[in-house]
Amino acid sequence: MDMKKKERAANLLLLAVAIIWGGGFVAGKMALTGLNPAPVLLYRFSMATLLCGICFCRRIRSTPKVTAVKGCLIGALQMAAQAVQLVGLQYTTPAKQSFLCTAYVALVPFLSWIVLRKRPQPKAFLAGFIALAGIGLISLRGSFDIGFGDGMSLGFAALFGLQIVLVGRFVGKDADSIQLSFFQFLTASVIAGTACLMSGESLIPIGWESLSGIMYLGILNTFVAMAGQNVGQKYTRDTTASLIISLESLFGFTFSVLYYHEQLEWRMLAGGVLCFAAILVNTTQGKFSFTNHRKK
Repeated sequence: MDMKKKERAANLLLLAVAIIWGGGFVAGKMALTGLNPAPVLLYRFSMATLLCGICFCRRIRSTPKVTAVKGCLIGALQMAAQAVQLVGLQYTTPAKQSFLCTAYVALVPFLSWIVLRKRPQPKAFLAGFIALAGIGLISLRGSFDIGFGDGMSLGFAALFGLQIVLVGRFVGKDADSIQLSFFQFLTASVIAGTACLMSGESLIPIGWESLSGIMYLGILNTFVAMAGQNVGQKYTRDTTASLIISLESLFGFTFSVLYYHEQLEWRMLAGGVLCFAAILVNTTQGKFSFTNHRKK
């Protein structure tokens, strides 16, 4: 398979990740009905670690030390980001958080510039702000007061944007994405478990709704989607990855409408058009498009 076909396949995989993560906003709110954030994260990452270990035992056994260290670094950052997101979700709605969290789409080009010293072409910045405008149309209604939950959600956007940049840096040509994912999950579960022990919080979920949310977060949102992110980013650009993943806002709002019966508006359709337009701006090949900034 040539590089263009691999990049298309990677982009489709990242779209599937966005759909799953869109459902994660609702699943997170469901999980919090019966548990506090730390136990939710413990269940989430422990389940992902166990599933990854069972499915890819032989590959994980041969993990090089450098890959394990990179996975641990991403896992620590992932844990911090998810903790901030869940705390924020206690004080805001899934629909509003789906906008605030995906603000990373506008931050990634700047973070990539700072961390990797690679100045993106102007279209990366333009596409990021088009997508951010679309996400705003999808999720924002009424006043835009920055409360505690909103501020925490924006904090997640910064942390997750940094994670996207680091994943893009770490999953080079010779890196095994599954090995990286396992140590990412393992590190996050150890940190979450330590937090639970220190706080003495209950680990028993209350209610079927909470249990259902935990199962979704652990199996789909973490094991399937995060591993999918690591695999997909191996073959596509960081800016493209952030734009495709930002579509989780569209799906998050849709799932929130279906589950919580929020009112549908023209803004959602207009915002979706802008999000897809942003992806086209950044990914269309030709005279006015980006060239792949990855070294071949």
